[in-house]
Amino acid sequence: MATEKNPYDQIPTDNVIQIKAEDPMSANVSYQVDPETGEVEVDFQAEGSEIEVEIEIESEFYENLVDKLDEDTLEEIGHTVIDKFEADKDSRAEWESMFERGFDLLGLKLEDTTEPFEGAATAVHPLLIESAVKFQSKASQELFPSKGPVKAQVLGDATVEKQQQANRVQNFMNYQVTTQMPEYFDEFERMLFHLPLIGSSIKKIYYDSSLGRPVSEFVPIDQFYVSYYASDLRRADRYTHVIYRSPVDIARCMEAGMYADIELPNAGIPELSGMASKMDNVLGLSPAGDNDPQYVLLEQHCYLELPEDKMHEGKTACPYIVTIEQSSGSVLSIRRNWNEGDERYEKKMHFTHYRYVPGFGFYGLGLIHFLGNLTMSATAAMRSLLDAGQFANLPGGFKAKGVRIVGDNDPIAPGEFKEVEATGVDLSKAIVPLPFKEPSGTLFNMLSFVTGAGQKFADSTEQVISDSGGYGPVGTTMALLEASSKFFTAIHKRLHKAQGDEFKILARVDYEYLPNEYPYKLPGCLEKIFKKDFNGDVDIIPISDPNIPSNAQRMMLIQMVQQIAAQSPPDMFDMEEINRMLLTTANVPNVDKIMPLKKEAMPQDPLSDIKDANKGTPIKAFKGQNHDAHMQVKGSYIQDPMNQQTNPAFAKVAGALQANISEHAMLKYEEQIEGLAMQAMQDPQAAAMLSQMPDPVAAMQAQAAQQIMQAGMAMAQQKQAGTPEAQMVQLEAQRLGVEQGKVQAQMANKQVDAALKQRDLDLKEQKIILDAQKAGASDALKDAQKEEDRNNKRVLKAMDLIGDLMKAQENNELEESKVVANLLMNFIKEGKNT
Repeated sequence: MATEKNPYDQIPTDNVIQIKAEDPMSANVSYQVDPETGEVEVDFQAEGSEIEVEIEIESEFYENLVDKLDEDTLEEIGHTVIDKFEADKDSRAEWESMFERGFDLLGLKLEDTTEPFEGAATAVHPLLIESAVKFQSKASQELFPSKGPVKAQVLGDATVEKQQQANRVQNFMNYQVTTQMPEYFDEFERMLFHLPLIGSSIKKIYYDSSLGRPVSEFVPIDQFYVSYYASDLRRADRYTHVIYRSPVDIARCMEAGMYADIELPNAGIPELSGMASKMDNVLGLSPAGDNDPQYVLLEQHCYLELPEDKMHEGKTACPYIVTIEQSSGSVLSIRRNWNEGDERYEKKMHFTHYRYVPGFGFYGLGLIHFLGNLTMSATAAMRSLLDAGQFANLPGGFKAKGVRIVGDNDPIAPGEFKEVEATGVDLSKAIVPLPFKEPSGTLFNMLSFVTGAGQKFADSTEQVISDSGGYGPVGTTMALLEASSKFFTAIHKRLHKAQGDEFKILARVDYEYLPNEYPYKLPGCLEKIFKKDFNGDVDIIPISDPNIPSNAQRMMLIQMVQQIAAQSPPDMFDMEEINRMLLTTANVPNVDKIMPLKKEAMPQDPLSDIKDANKGTPIKAFKGQNHDAHMQVKGSYIQDPMNQQTNPAFAKVAGALQANISEHAMLKYEEQIEGLAMQAMQDPQAAAMLSQMPDPVAAMQAQAAQQIMQAGMAMAQQKQAGTPEAQMVQLEAQRLGVEQGKVQAQMANKQVDAALKQRDLDLKEQKIILDAQKAGASDALKDAQKEEDRNNKRVLKAMDLIGDLMKAQENNELEESKVVANLLMNFIKEGKNT
């Protein structure tokens, strides 16, 4: 049965300070009391004077408020709690009766029957119990791995300190649920058995002051009642946990201060719920009479208006936890259920609701809802087939009154003949067997159909895996697996969410009750956890994967990755990590010993990188290294023919080194960009100009890249100029330049001569015109006109001469280009031959 312990430390009872005086009326004494802190300042002006002062000190926040309330208020609270509990219980009476019928379909009870005849089949088809046990096994494996179910991740910036904090929280909470809280796994598996059958299960996390640690407890649904209109625990107005406690346990709790020390009636045999009684009947259990009396306590989480509570501060209703004894209605404890200093008075959660499939209200739907009718049909069909087979093997019938078998009427064994007293009677007519038929093939097919439908609804993944060899490619099998496991995948996600809520409650309890520093022992080491580690910077989640709920799917995914990696270029996939995932998924022990983890790459010299590459150790380029030296040394190693001949694994080593060279080149380029960008930012004018652009960073990087490209081109030209071939090409170009200069000089001289001749012609023309004007003779003008025509012809001829000179210059340039091209081709041919 579920039990409850005090989630709070014992409250001190010495709440009074006393100062005595022999004669208070005559003593010359003055004192002051601070109402907030309770400090008392007393001034004795006369020796021997004492005064008695009683000052009530404000108690702890989580104290039991029963002592602060009058009897009428406590009686009213007790009756209210009982009335609301009875109302919640009545609201789901029909819901509980359905499970009472469903428990008969589990087939957990061995029984005989005389209906419809003695010896009739009583077997129950295992569809329901088989589905529940399979679900429990799968969910337990996924949600509670051997190394622990808790995972911690950093919220916000993942600094080194926060990552260390997350590691401490994860290690400690896994230590808690696997070692410190030994009941956690057992209670968790009990919950996983109830959950698929009923559809709802409740887990409770609280601090047990007697054990000095948190406790995890499974609460059966027949001991947990919620108000009718509640949709979830957080928004429920109330919910009640029914607790069974022995008189000895009650006395210890009162002595420890958990419950108020009041007189209770004698304990008796509690009246169990219909679900509990039915389950006891199925399992063959019953109470131990008067030898094991129990008190029934109702722990109700509800909202109350308590003006007497100073912390209430006039609020309409605040969350409290009220515990009463049911038979007498006596209130044992009333405690505040919000965090101290919380101005919103938000209710603290101690319970987690696990649901199989969300239903139409608070409670979930389970396999009894989904498969109950199918199980009844399958059971009826199976019993009919068994009874028909029994009648076919041992048929009955009628016999004549005068016919008597010697001896008794025991069935005839195979190969046995019995004597019959039937003188003068035809025995074939005296004994008439009834026409019993063999078991019906149609009924058997119907049973197979009903069973297959139920199993397919519960889980069809096993059938897909068993037939995976006939589905072809891995992708087809993966698609079938995904389609067949959607039902369980959705349930697994709900369990993942609920388990995360439960871990958050456990983390809150750790934050409230852990000391500032708590050491604990792990195999081979001593660890520490700090109270501040649970300050909210680390998120607590289950380690299970809500998207992949089975190892079978993980195996198929890894096999698909292996196929893709085998068809991809080398070094695109980390084959070591893929193989590690495969071994881990297959639950191979000591994977770290079989495949030791690779060491993290460290900055080192080029030769050490080459050695590590040959060993298969990963190498990496780092900022600040001499990238040119690394590229030169590793490039020379790759180009050396001796290495290619002597190293069988040279191709793989060369691939790793080539990738490292590319990484060094990229880092070098990145460092150059960053350096030039920093120089540009130091120039005020350049920085101001860049700041006005829409994307200053991109513009700055583009400018730096242009400078790097220009510097690289200049360097390439300088290197090219230093070679003998480049020097010969340069000399030939200089010779051609000289020849071109001579041709241009000749053309310039011809142009000057033509200009001078043109000038002489102009002067002569002007002289002729003057002479003609002076003479006034028309013949002279005619002669002058003819002379002008002749001069124009000469000018045209001079222009033709200039055109010929320009063509000659173009021909010289073509000849120069041909010479350069021929030289380059000769150099290229010589380089190929060498």
